[in-house]
Amino acid sequence: MVTALHPKAAHTIKIDFSPENITAFGGLALCERLASRLGLWKTLGGALPRRQGRYDWPSIVKSIVNGLLSGSRGTWAAEELREDKALQGLLGLAGAPEEATVWRALQGLGQLADSGGLGRIHNVWARRILGRAARHDLLLDGFVPVFGDGTLLEGSRRREGTKYIEDKGAGLLWNTIYVGPLLAAQRLAREGEGEQTCVRALLPVVVDQVLRPLKLHKKALALLDSLHGDGPTLELLEGLRLRHVVGANKLSETDATLQGQPAAVWEATGPNRALGWADSAVCTCWIQCRDWSRKRLLVGRRWRREGEFLWNHAGAITDLESADVAHLMADGLSFARAIWRLYDAKAGMETQYKDALIDLGLHRPPCREHARNAGFYAVATLAHTLGVGVDLIGGRNAERGSLRRADGGRRKRAKPRRMRLWRLRRRLFALPARIATHARELKVTLLGLSERMRQEFQRYFSNVCRC
Repeated sequence: MVTALHPKAAHTIKIDFSPENITAFGGLALCERLASRLGLWKTLGGALPRRQGRYDWPSIVKSIVNGLLSGSRGTWAAEELREDKALQGLLGLAGAPEEATVWRALQGLGQLADSGGLGRIHNVWARRILGRAARHDLLLDGFVPVFGDGTLLEGSRRREGTKYIEDKGAGLLWNTIYVGPLLAAQRLAREGEGEQTCVRALLPVVVDQVLRPLKLHKKALALLDSLHGDGPTLELLEGLRLRHVVGANKLSETDATLQGQPAAVWEATGPNRALGWADSAVCTCWIQCRDWSRKRLLVGRRWRREGEFLWNHAGAITDLESADVAHLMADGLSFARAIWRLYDAKAGMETQYKDALIDLGLHRPPCREHARNAGFYAVATLAHTLGVGVDLIGGRNAERGSLRRADGGRRKRAKPRRMRLWRLRRRLFALPARIATHARELKVTLLGLSERMRQEFQRYFSNVCRC
């Protein structure tokens, strides 16, 4: 008896090949449609110089971007695309470069990255995608988070630009600025550059090229860790008029100031079993270092674990006022607790690196020379932006926009949910499809999908077409 739980196994397996024009990645039509709809490839082609050789710059960049989104890695990103004529037809490519050509081209792409050419293209991509996304999908507790940080990639003695960072080890330093879920700017640190230098260079670009044109500047909130809690970075944020919450544990004055606060100013927040705290409290006060021209608002936190007698202290500097977080205070939070809620969200934003480092395989730089690696990460960032953009725009009006019940009978929008790139690739990009072209019309026929996957793909494609 054969049941659904115990199907009868086949005794033999026969293999045959079909000459049909079929690709295993027909779902990349989502990326191609979004890029076409927003004019991303047109912007790329118009901004890059002419290149001598069989492949021009737009074809090389487009091949690498789609190769990475389909699961290929490093300088081999376009190699599988070379064997997939159906996918080339879907993407409008007459061919794809081999690995050796990609490796040679990365030198020129690195020069374009260092000169800012690829960076300006990426700014346009990020601005157009964020401009078409639903605003509530960008918000975190009423703000558009602007998260700046650096991550250490794999390095070696033979790899140019390898740095040694105490408590982290040796590697290449990749610095990024996220606006909401989208990577809005990036920079692979050169010799003599650190995270602070790179983030300070990227912040004005993000403000001028992304936030201000989209009128998101007044909603933006910069979240930076304690490495950036010093005078130059704070003065830059204030000069940009970018509201911020920045860690202050780097400053020796922070611990001294918080220890000197009287017991009356501390608001008890109780134990936190998840963090192992037996007791905790928060407060607000003012701090001024010797080389500062004025004082700044410091929001403090103290805690102690079971069996400890002395308090541990941490602080964050902010320019927010009570009116800025009134919507959080309306839910019963004090001003100090509201600031810490915003700052604690920074840890959640750090997980966004998984899309790039794990799902696109960017933890391991593909080349030894810094210029080639800089070119590769500039192009890989375009792939990341396009992939996340498909989910950000195509996935709207799904679970990400659902409402949940809050205290007091009010309805509050839930935190947006987003697919990781690996899952987006598995569910929506890696779909077999028959490709046909007739009278300048491209027809993509997806094969063998379940009804649920068919509806999901149709929803994404419809949202992309309407953006």
